[in-house]
Amino acid sequence: MAKTKGTLVIGATLILLAVGCDSENSPDGNSTPSGRPPLPLSKLQSISVDADPLGDLEDRPQILSEVQYEDVRLIAYVTRDSCGIITTPRNDPQRSDIHLVSKWPSIGQGTDPYPAGPYNSASGNGSAKTWASLLCSQDAMVIEYTPATATSNAGKIRGEATATPLRNNRAVSQIVIGDPTTRMQIQHQADESRISTANPSAS
Repeated sequence: MAKTKGTLVIGATLILLAVGCDSENSPDGNSTPSGRPPLPLSKLQSISVDADPLGDLEDRPQILSEVQYEDVRLIAYVTRDSCGIITTPRNDPQRSDIHLVSKWPSIGQGTDPYPAGPYNSASGNGSAKTWASLLCSQDAMVIEYTPATATSNAGKIRGEATATPLRNNRAVSQIVIGDPTTRMQIQHQADESRISTANPSAS
């Protein structure tokens, strides 16, 4: 019996050590995932969408997510060497309003505002004062989208995506696309950056 208890204690200790290796404490005391390489965007599971507005593209895209708003939907996709987003009106789902494409950075290029970089960027306006920006890496996409009206918040989300309103401008959504661990790391850094910007004395 004593031998069995000893085995259980050793097993529990090894489990705790394994869990501890996969996370680290942030300055606010919360645990954040670390040490895992991001899963490339091209390895994420693709989704299908109704009235696919990308069907005519020569380089057949892999659709990764769809975020629905009150009057538009935002679709994010990858091709063999780039990221892209397209917004389409809900009442005309095959018409493009904003369409941004950014190639993955070459070696030595791009910037690192978030984990899973480096990133290239693109931005553009649509109709009715809509606006979007895209940060693109091989392992993640970070999108900011401003809808036509301040009350049009992100609704149903499909695919490997997280959408949150920006704290300093809740009409703007930040959409992060990647594997769950990568999305959590990016979201954590974005939150820390906004707190530091809002309260410089905290940094």
